[in-house]
Amino acid sequence: MGCGCMIGSMLCLVALVAAALCTWRFGPWYDESTNTQGTPDLKALNTCDGCCNGLKSNCDLPVSDVTFAMVHNAQSSRANLFAAYNNLKPLEEALIAGYRGLMLDSCICDGSIGEKITNYFNGEGNTGENYLGFCHTSCDAGVRSPVKVLENIKTFLDVNTNEVLILEFEIIDNSLPELFAAIDDSGLDEYIYHSTSTDVEWPTMQSLIDANTRLLLFAHGDGIDSSCTEIDCPEGIYYTFDHFQQTNWNDDTCDVKGNEREGIGFFLMNHWKNNDADLPSQSNAEEFNTYNALMDRVKKCGDRIPNIIAVDFWDVGDVLPFVAEVNEKNVE
Repeated sequence: MGCGCMIGSMLCLVALVAAALCTWRFGPWYDESTNTQGTPDLKALNTCDGCCNGLKSNCDLPVSDVTFAMVHNAQSSRANLFAAYNNLKPLEEALIAGYRGLMLDSCICDGSIGEKITNYFNGEGNTGENYLGFCHTSCDAGVRSPVKVLENIKTFLDVNTNEVLILEFEIIDNSLPELFAAIDDSGLDEYIYHSTSTDVEWPTMQSLIDANTRLLLFAHGDGIDSSCTEIDCPEGIYYTFDHFQQTNWNDDTCDVKGNEREGIGFFLMNHWKNNDADLPSQSNAEEFNTYNALMDRVKKCGDRIPNIIAVDFWDVGDVLPFVAEVNEKNVE
């Protein structure tokens, strides 16, 4: 009898904890459309007149010769109530601080338990309506509104006229048409750099700024899983691996993932290390994102310096000063 009461009490406790977690995770504050705080001040730090991404020496270089600090799974942050988050702070703060690249995952949220709970708290019932989100793996683990995110990216470009951004999308759930429509609706299309050929001769940073085409878009995944020479890519979006080579993640070598190819414009260093459960690790970032760790890994790349360095927990460590130093030495 006592054992049964104890088990019953434990089950009640588990149920209460689960309910509390659901309330925290999926309450009204979870829906970005209810945010009444307005658009944050997105004025960049460390910018200057006559600079290109913070340095005058970047301006005459092709964009493919400038090193960009990039946020991995930029939509996923503790601040935005993601489970197993990749970052502590939101992507908007990363842009302000000096990051000029964002990795974003697009997905379709389609009637999962998380959506049902969210709709319950919002008094909407179970609409069953699919919608585009920026998530990672599942909308239950966290999702950001593309309307808000793209609106804020556009505001950043509006306010900071000497800054060039790179967005790299992973397309999940065949969400490419919805993503393309969201980009078009956001007004970002006025900033997108377009080329008439997949064999791109990348312009200088100053040329992009002068033409006000300061946004480069790349994507891979569902619906864009092969070269743009083989499929019709949406206008202004390049297939990532037509133009990127990349290192592996979860290690500190500079080995190229896949086959090494000549003439590829961008070399992406995936610089994060998950924990033993293959989840994002702040403690690993505290080691990986230090100046010494970054320098040691870049040295292993030899003459091919990575021009995109993607990290988790972007505000941890020395990533931004390291990237600035790499760019300064690039013209010596």
